[in-house]
Amino acid sequence: MRRGLSIIATGLLLGLVPGVARGAEPGKRLYEQHCAVCHGLAGDGKGMAAHMFRTQPRDFREGKFKFRSTPTGSLPLDSDLVRSVKAGIRGTAMVPQDHISDEDIRAVVAYVKSFSERFARETPPEPIPIPAPPPKTPDLVARGKVVYKKAGCPECHGPEARGDGPSAPDLAVKPADLTRRPLKSGPTPQDLYRTLVTGLDGTPMPSYQDALDAEDFWPVVFYIDSLGGPERITDEERIGRHVEQMHQPRYGMPMH
Repeated sequence: MRRGLSIIATGLLLGLVPGVARGAEPGKRLYEQHCAVCHGLAGDGKGMAAHMFRTQPRDFREGKFKFRSTPTGSLPLDSDLVRSVKAGIRGTAMVPQDHISDEDIRAVVAYVKSFSERFARETPPEPIPIPAPPPKTPDLVARGKVVYKKAGCPECHGPEARGDGPSAPDLAVKPADLTRRPLKSGPTPQDLYRTLVTGLDGTPMPSYQDALDAEDFWPVVFYIDSLGGPERITDEERIGRHVEQMHQPRYGMPMH
């Protein structure tokens, strides 16, 4: 880790990291200041710090985003991208960027969208609504455990939801250990609900929007929520914060 940080520091001293381009539009300038160190100037996820992370920075050129409010296979809304930048992707090197103004975040989002032709060709659909949750009860949690098994979740996530199902070794993107906290999608039951109905594009996690009955979603959400213990800071997050601190106020915004 120290060697990787030293490389970045040397790059800054030698001017190897791209700086602010005079006359560049605000989104491009801000992206180069805050994002390029991890995501690369071309938005390909190959910035000079990318090698330091187990979870690789997002390749924006593909136009695939895991954390959306829109149906599987569709583009995210601007508000989804703003949320990922501002709140971060929990437990990863994409740490929250809540010190950046909302106006600047929107400018960065607009520039990030320019890396993929999908945004010029397609219009994001309406978000999938998330209904208000019912009161969480032991009966709903128990029912959720049954739904978890019925839906085939143990095949990837394992019978105890530790990410060790029989299919896990063959998957390029490893299933989440659902007993660990934080979960990448967010801390609330609504975040879990959104993941179930939208899926995580670019990973083996499918949408269950058409696979589960409407009344089954909140029980399985409550069951997964019941498995978590206290939150822990991950190594990825520590590295992300090191990179951010070394690049502030100029750098430090990887988006996974």
